[in-house]
Amino acid sequence: MDSWRDQILSEFTPQVARLTLVADPDGLLLEEGVLEGIRERGFELIPFEDHVAFRYAYESKFRSRWDRGEKTDLVVVLRSPSSDLDALPYDLLQAGRKLSFSLSDLFPNLSYPVVAALDRADLDALFDAQLRHAPGQLGDNATKEFVLRHVFEIAPELIKEPQDLLRVLLRRHYRGGRIPAILDERFIQVLRQNGLFEDWPLESIIPDAQAFFAFLQER
Repeated sequence: MDSWRDQILSEFTPQVARLTLVADPDGLLLEEGVLEGIRERGFELIPFEDHVAFRYAYESKFRSRWDRGEKTDLVVVLRSPSSDLDALPYDLLQAGRKLSFSLSDLFPNLSYPVVAALDRADLDALFDAQLRHAPGQLGDNATKEFVLRHVFEIAPELIKEPQDLLRVLLRRHYRGGRIPAILDERFIQVLRQNGLFEDWPLESIIPDAQAFFAFLQER
């Protein structure tokens, strides 16, 4: 599959089941490309958040149409783990097929808390890196370094001299964009281990562009 979205969209074939119940704890169905792809296939989505509001929409917009013999594909989205689908009303459970999508399904070998900290826009690069490099099971720190290297083009182990770090930070801060704090913390931890940057205010100049450029001016 070319994209992590394809793994999700492959489950949405029209007229397979008129009602689909989806556990979506990470909000993947709300990502623009996924949402557009589902709707292009003729599915309508309705969140299950408020019981009364859901029941009104379900009965008036869909149940009545099914009773008239109309064909519609409805997706009920629950922002909870798959186990929570069983808490849905009995009539839905009897009529619908069940699906579940999560980041741990898409990135089974990577640390879930690390992947969950990323913006959805970063998942494309991460999914591509996972396909190309096929990492084995990685723990928290190894996942952080994998993401730094393949998503943000920062390889901590290659920083051997001060100019190496300056080059990395110049590129980062000119590009802008958000890097999760847990990745910055790991980056700083690795840099502190080599002893080259003991007098550098890494905790401020790595995440903060203004602090970095002030540091450059000062030096």
